[in-house]
Amino acid sequence: MRLLVTGGAGFVGSNFIRYVLEHYGPEMITSVDALTTGRLASLEGIAATYGERYEFLHADVADPDRIEAVLAKHQYFAVVHLAGRASGVAGTTAILARARRHGVRRFLLVSGEHDQEALAPAEAAVLGAHGEHAQEVVITRATECYGPFQPPTALIPGVIARALRDQAVPLAGDGSQLRDWLHVGDHCAGIFTALLDGAPGKIYRLASGHAQRDIDLAQRILEHLGKSRDLLEFAPDAEGMRSVAAPTSEGEGVRSPAPIPAPEPLAWKPRHHLEPGLRETIDWYVRNRDWWEPLPVG
Repeated sequence: MRLLVTGGAGFVGSNFIRYVLEHYGPEMITSVDALTTGRLASLEGIAATYGERYEFLHADVADPDRIEAVLAKHQYFAVVHLAGRASGVAGTTAILARARRHGVRRFLLVSGEHDQEALAPAEAAVLGAHGEHAQEVVITRATECYGPFQPPTALIPGVIARALRDQAVPLAGDGSQLRDWLHVGDHCAGIFTALLDGAPGKIYRLASGHAQRDIDLAQRILEHLGKSRDLLEFAPDAEGMRSVAAPTSEGEGVRSPAPIPAPEPLAWKPRHHLEPGLRETIDWYVRNRDWWEPLPVG
C-alpha cells in the first residue's frame, strides 16, 4: 500500500512519514513538497533508512502537470494532504479531482483548530467532494501540536530557541492563554487511525486533554534549561490572543471551533503526557541546534 503525502517536508508531514515507515512495515510513501516552508533537512536519513519504501518529489500540488505525473507514477491507496493552507482551496480542489481520476481510494485533509480561518475553504472543498462525488474523504482537526522538527516561529520551539540564546521570551498579553497541547507523535497516530478507520465525510478532532497556560509552559521550559524567569516579557494583548478555555479531549471548552461529530470515536488516544513530552522536545532542540539555528525565531 502506498500513500502520497503532500507537505511532507513540513513539521507534521516529516514526523508522519517517519511514524508510518517505522510502525507499518509494508507501507510505501511518496512525499511531495514545494519546499516553500518545508525543509529537506527535516527528511534527512529517511531515504537511507527505508530505501525503496520512500521517495521524495519536489513539486507544488497546485501545479496540475506535475501532480498528474506524480499520481500516474504509482497506484496510491490514499492522499494525505498536509499542504491545505499552503496550496489554498484551488490546490486542494485540484488534487482532490486528480485523486478521483486516478482511482485513489481515500483522501485525508490534515487541518487544525489553531488555523481554522485559513483552512476552512480547504475543509469545505474536501467535504464538497464527498457530497458531490461520493469521494472517500476524511478530515482530522488537531489542537496545538509540539515536538521535533517544528520551526522556532511556533511557541514552544520559539521559547526554547530564545532561552538557549539568552534572549527575551515575549508572551502575548499576560501569558494566561490556555491551549491544549498534542504531541506530534500522537497527532501522527491519530491521522493514520482516521485514514484507515474514519467514516467518509467526517471530521475527527485530535486533542490531548493536556491544557497549559502559555506562562506556565514557558516557565517549565526555562526551568528545564536552567534559565532565569527574568527572560519572560509580556506584550500588550492583541486581538485574537485573549485567554480562552482550552477544550478537553472530549471536546468541551469555550470558543473552540465545533467539528462535525464523528459517528463513532476513533480507536485512538494520546500516549504522551505533556510534562515528559515537553522535556523530550526541549532536549531534542538542545541536541539539534544545527537544524533550527538557520531559521527565524518567533
